[in-house]
Amino acid sequence: MTWQEARDRLKKIKEERLRRSDEVVELWEGVLSKNTRKLGDEVWTVYEQVCIAALDCDRLDISRNCVKLLDARFPNSSRVKRLAGMNLEADGKFDDAIRMYEALTKADETDTLSRKRLIAILKTQKKYRDAIEELTDYLKTFQNDQEAWLELVELYCHELDYNKASFCMEEALIHHPHNHLYHQRYAEIRYALGGFENIDTARTHFAKAVQLCRWNTDALYGMCICASHLAISQKATAQKRRDNQRYGEWASNQLIEKHSDKLGAEGRSKVKNISLLLEQLQV
Repeated sequence: MTWQEARDRLKKIKEERLRRSDEVVELWEGVLSKNTRKLGDEVWTVYEQVCIAALDCDRLDISRNCVKLLDARFPNSSRVKRLAGMNLEADGKFDDAIRMYEALTKADETDTLSRKRLIAILKTQKKYRDAIEELTDYLKTFQNDQEAWLELVELYCHELDYNKASFCMEEALIHHPHNHLYHQRYAEIRYALGGFENIDTARTHFAKAVQLCRWNTDALYGMCICASHLAISQKATAQKRRDNQRYGEWASNQLIEKHSDKLGAEGRSKVKNISLLLEQLQV
């Protein structure tokens, strides 16, 4: 492979936001590290990309060298300092990394990436409550950061605080009402809360996820589970029980069709128990 082909491949990986860390490191070691002068000013972008990939592959020798070269060229760059902090994290020097990120956020309150690195360190140290507190404070300023809302959802779920996780998921749904995965995750949380109303809401959002993406298998299974529960619930009206029996049968048939196409007889056996359960429901 020529150096031009290697450079173009790195560009494509970056532009398409692909996680190909092994490939990036391989291209660097095999081709580009020997042709840095030919890259011109583009070499600094390559150093940054290679540094992050090397950290992902636990190649600290490469990442440290990239940071050293970048720091020599851009001594006051917050981006370079953040990379240095990530190297400290990889070395397990969390206190040093925290001090570096705190200095960056103090110098620039809009430095969202450094604040997120602080939260990542708290997660790594399993200080989940501290991470929740820091992320909650972050969202008071950056309310439109959807990734942050989703991260807070997972932190609350880890702490089994499903009510707050539900609220955070609702915030994400407000901004992305047509994302089937968001509806599915919200439904899973409401189902975890339990109770007739929560399971009814869960069934509605599993159904919405299926409407947005017909072959969302997890949402179809969710529909089956919720509908089977609601179809025998004493809190449901007779009409609601009949409706849910019909919803469950439809979801079950969709699963049978999907598994029949993909896995043949083995796939059909995976949903056979669900089909038998729905057939035995008494309304």
